[in-house]
Amino acid sequence: MTEIEKWTADRGLFPNHHFFKTSGSSGVEKWVALSTEALEWSARTVNQALEIGRSDVLGLALPEIHVGGHGVVRRAQLARGRLARYQGKWDAERFSKWCGKEGVTVSSLVPTQVHDLVKAGVRGGDRLRVIVVGGGVFEEDLKESARELGWPVVPSYGMTETASQVATGDGLPLLPGWEARVVEGRLALQGGGLLTAVLVREGEGFVVRDPKVDGWYLTNDRVKLNGRSLQVLGRSDRLVKILGELVDLEGVEHFWQQRLGARAAVVAKDDERRGMTLHLFHEGPERNLAKENNACSGPERLTGWHAMKKLPRSALGKVDRAALKDLLKKIHQE
Repeated sequence: MTEIEKWTADRGLFPNHHFFKTSGSSGVEKWVALSTEALEWSARTVNQALEIGRSDVLGLALPEIHVGGHGVVRRAQLARGRLARYQGKWDAERFSKWCGKEGVTVSSLVPTQVHDLVKAGVRGGDRLRVIVVGGGVFEEDLKESARELGWPVVPSYGMTETASQVATGDGLPLLPGWEARVVEGRLALQGGGLLTAVLVREGEGFVVRDPKVDGWYLTNDRVKLNGRSLQVLGRSDRLVKILGELVDLEGVEHFWQQRLGARAAVVAKDDERRGMTLHLFHEGPERNLAKENNACSGPERLTGWHAMKKLPRSALGKVDRAALKDLLKKIHQE
C-alpha cells in the first residue's frame, strides 16, 4: 500500500479510487483521486471513439503509474483485446520491432517518443491503425513526419484530472460525453471522467480539495472552441509579465526551438526591475545567440542561455521545469 493509499484509508476517504501523482511547474507534490467509475467511463468512451475491440492488440509503452498508461490497460480489459507490454528501457528501433512482433494495432505515446521514432527513421508496423499522442505539445511537422514513416499518429488532449483523453483526432474534436466551455479564456470541462479531488502535500499529510464547481473543472489551458473542437493556445500559468507586458513562455520556446533546430525550454526568474527575466536551456553544443536575441522585442529577450546534453524530463517525457529552476538557482549562486 502506498503512502497516499494508507493516508486516505486510515481516514476512510475515497474508497474505490486510484491516485495519480502529478506535479506542475511549481514542483509541489499533488495526487489526483479518480474513481474506478470515472476511469472505466473514460476507457469505454475512448474504446467507442477509436473502435477498439476484441481483435485489437493494445501496446503499452507508458508507465502504468500514470493515467495514460493506466488507461491503455483498462481499455484492453474492457474491450477484451490483448494487452502487450513493452519491457525495458525505451528505444525507438526496439519499439518498432516489438510492435511488429506483437502485432500491435493500437498504442499511446508521448511526443518525445514520436520524436525518437522520427529521428531514428524507423517505420511503423503493418498492423498499426492508430497511435494516440498526448501528454505535451504535438507539433504539426512532427505529426506529418511520423505519418510519412507509417506511424498512424493522432493528436489528443487530456490530463490526469480527466482520466485521460478529452479530445482526440486532427482538429481535436471532443469525445462523446464531454462538454466544454470557455471561462475567461480558460477551458472548463464536464464529463464522466472528471476527478473526485486533489490531495496536496502539506507536512506529513495532505490537504484535500475538490476543484470542481457545479460539476465543472476549470483547467489552466487557454483555448478557443470551434463548435465541439478545441484549439489549444497555451497554458495560462505560462504567461508572465515582463516590463509591463504579458509574454507567452510557450511562444518564446517555440521561437527558439525553430531557430536552434533543437529541444529548448524557457524558465522565468523573478527580477526587481523587469518583473521577470527569461533563461533558455537548450540541447546541443554551446551557441552564441546574442544576434538573434537582440532582434527580439524587449520583453521577450533572453537574459541568459545554457546548453545541455539533454533536458531533464519526467517519466512521461515532459520537460521537468522544476529541475530547470533549481539548476538556474545553482548557476546564479556560483
